[in-house]
Amino acid sequence: MKRILSLYLAVLLLMMCMPFCIAAEQSSVHRAPEKSFMKLLSYRSLIPSNYLYTDYKAIADLFDLLVFNVHDTGDFLPLIWEDTTYGGFGIPAYVGDGRMHTDGAQEAVTVMAAVLYASLNGTDKSRQNGDDYVRGLNVFFSKEEGIVLNNPNGSSKTTSMWYLLYPAILYAQVSLLYEGQAEMRENMLATIESWYGAYTVMYDLAQGFDYTGFDFTIMEPYQNGIWSEPDSAVGMAVLFKYGYKLTGEGKYLEAIISLMDYIETFFGGPLYELLMYYAPALTACLNALYGTEYDLQRALNRVFSGSSIPRGGWGSLAGAWGDIETGGLFGSTTDGGGYAFSMNTFAAAGAIAPTVRYDTRYAKSIGQFLLHLHGNARYFYAGGTKPENQSASYLNVTIPDVILRAVPYEGIRKQSNGKSPWIGGDPTVYGWAQTDFSLYSGAHAGILGALFEKTNQEAILKIDLLITDTLAEAGYPTYLIYNPHEDTREIAYSVKTPAVDLYNAITNETIAVNITTETFICLQPDEAAVIVEIPTGAPIQKYGRNYYVNGVYISGDRVSLFIKGAENNGIVEQEVILTVNLASNFTDRIKQSTLTCGDKEISFTDMVTVSAETFGTGVKQLQFHTQTESGLTDTLILRLNFK
Repeated sequence: MKRILSLYLAVLLLMMCMPFCIAAEQSSVHRAPEKSFMKLLSYRSLIPSNYLYTDYKAIADLFDLLVFNVHDTGDFLPLIWEDTTYGGFGIPAYVGDGRMHTDGAQEAVTVMAAVLYASLNGTDKSRQNGDDYVRGLNVFFSKEEGIVLNNPNGSSKTTSMWYLLYPAILYAQVSLLYEGQAEMRENMLATIESWYGAYTVMYDLAQGFDYTGFDFTIMEPYQNGIWSEPDSAVGMAVLFKYGYKLTGEGKYLEAIISLMDYIETFFGGPLYELLMYYAPALTACLNALYGTEYDLQRALNRVFSGSSIPRGGWGSLAGAWGDIETGGLFGSTTDGGGYAFSMNTFAAAGAIAPTVRYDTRYAKSIGQFLLHLHGNARYFYAGGTKPENQSASYLNVTIPDVILRAVPYEGIRKQSNGKSPWIGGDPTVYGWAQTDFSLYSGAHAGILGALFEKTNQEAILKIDLLITDTLAEAGYPTYLIYNPHEDTREIAYSVKTPAVDLYNAITNETIAVNITTETFICLQPDEAAVIVEIPTGAPIQKYGRNYYVNGVYISGDRVSLFIKGAENNGIVEQEVILTVNLASNFTDRIKQSTLTCGDKEISFTDMVTVSAETFGTGVKQLQFHTQTESGLTDTLILRLNFK
């Protein structure tokens, strides 16, 4: 008897010492709503082949130490200079760039990004080694034109939209981080107001926002007859969101809605360079907090698909080139068979990740995308591929080892110089620089360092959804965790602020209370959780469709449709009965549905019969739109081949 009792106590003690695994799935009968976008169908698997965890924060920290070391010596070093003509400092776009030490020629997309993303990784750039690099960014503000420019010696006269708007966005984001920089804040608000003036000019012209640039010296837009940049509307909307956030002026919110209305109705994909990357998060934010009903799935597909109108093929890659995978990388899907750019890839990650905060239906799909991006972005670095596939191996120059480790190549081509893939860039092709190592891209790599944290499980990342969310008024620490494995995994979850409750924004449920150090979260295969760390014991209040803690948004009620009775791209021989089902994270039911195909529209509740007799033979696109009893709506498209 004593032996049995001792054995029982030993087992009990062992169980008490084992980590308690919190199930992240919803405990109620409701199915957590999920949605996806088309590009993921091209991924070869849930986990990239040859996946390796890459510590991008360590790379970003090394980049910062390398670039801001004014005393460095050696080939191509140092990589920074003091601009004695305009003030501030300069960093060239490339290693071996001929513009090195050319005062005023330095680009904001390099210099500002280097300051911003080092800051996100924990470096105070306002007092680094006795220098205030934040204040040094003010030389990019033109008092004559009232805006931030890409070059201290530049002008808006012949500068394209994204080269005007993106530096303004970077400058504003730095200002939001360093609130005590009074001159920067003043310049930021002036820049936003100047762009509001430009917006009103373009709005009054009633020709939309599809221009090449805007000349602030005469306050007129212009088109060069070669390309236009309709996604500048998104860039302006982002700036105005900052303006509204800081001033509360209603004109900025009205302009945001007007600009996003334009993007919503633009024919085809509006992506030109990278401003459209901000559209999904802005769309989700507006829908969640301001009551709009913009099509988020469409916004995501436009960013990823490669169906751009102004720049054909511009989007996200998928598939394999040689022995590397390209899923999650961004650039051209068509140039030479495909051309991925490191800066675009890094920027896309930071811009798109916050989407999940406002619409958790995309947690799994964006989690899968970010996992592929994290795994495949390492191929931009010299250590990621074979030397014979890299342009540096064929140059008559010596590249310091620290540059090889800290600075990525500008891009990856599917094939060039008889190699697939080919890791290099445009500088050595067009004579812009002696190497293809891209400092403007390396400056953006800090985004990945800020976003991704390793967990105890391989290929399961802890992704910070708040750190690059510059649209937020406020927010509690929020993390996306996605399990791509075929079995349930226990993820060790550490909190940075003691005594918090863990709230799963996907299911609108508190899953753990009073966590002071670490706990374990269980995720089933292909399952995601969006964990919000809220103050222990703080009441959760619901206003409308959203949930708040101390007035801070944490989640919302969500629904999504799924169809039973036929598979997408399926064949219908005679007729089929389709059932529209509703997935929701709260109690809700379908009120009314409509099915639209061409010029025909059928109203129903949850079941509808479809056939060739109704819609004709051939491949047809069926669009289902449902309104729920709570007033939420969702749309789903199904393609069927009627015989």
